[in-house]
Amino acid sequence: MQQSRFRSNIERLARGLFAMTVAVTATACSDDAAGTCGPGAATADGVTLTVGTETFAFTDFTAGRNNDCSIAGSGVISVTVAGHQVGDTAPLTLCLPRPDLLTTAPVTVTEDLIPPDPTDRAQLIDASAAMAAGCRASINSSRLLGATATFTGLCDDGTNAAGFALTLGGTVPVTVTCPGGTTLVNATLAGTVAVTAL
Repeated sequence: MQQSRFRSNIERLARGLFAMTVAVTATACSDDAAGTCGPGAATADGVTLTVGTETFAFTDFTAGRNNDCSIAGSGVISVTVAGHQVGDTAPLTLCLPRPDLLTTAPVTVTEDLIPPDPTDRAQLIDASAAMAAGCRASINSSRLLGATATFTGLCDDGTNAAGFALTLGGTVPVTVTCPGGTTLVNATLAGTVAVTAL
C-alpha cells in the first residue's frame, strides 16, 4: 500500500522537531562555554555555615524538580537543592525558580517568598545548624540576606544526571536558641559543594 502523503509529512515534521530538541538540549547548560556538565572538583561537603566561633559543614546535596517555588506562567518547573549538616539532620535548602536562566554568573540569594518574585533566581528556604551546648541556629526570615550563589556545570535546567557544583558566599541572619535564651547573629556561608541530580 502506498504511504499516505499526510503521514509522510507528519513523520518529516516529527524528525525535524526531534533534531531541534536534541540541539536545544545540547546547549542547555550554565557552563556551556566550557562545554562541561557536572560538579568538577567540588567535594560532597565543601559548603560551610559559620555561626560565631563554630563552623559546620554540609553534605549530601541533591537537586530535584519539586515544584516548590515555580513562577506561575513561566512554564518552568523549579528545582529544589537540599543538603544537611554533617553528623546531623539540620538542613541547608535552596529553591531555584528559574533554573533555565542560570549561568555561571553569581546570583543574589533571596528570601523564601511565595509566590516568588519573577526576578528571583535562588531562594534560601532553610539554613540551620545543631551547635554546641545544646544550642541551635535557624534562619531568621525577618532580616535581610547578604549572600550569593554560583552554579557551575549545571545542564538541562539542573536535571542532568552529571549533577553540578554550587558555590555559596555571604551572610545569613540566624537566630541562635540556647537553654539560656536567644540571640540574633549573622552567620557566614562559604565554599563549593557537589550536587547530585535526582
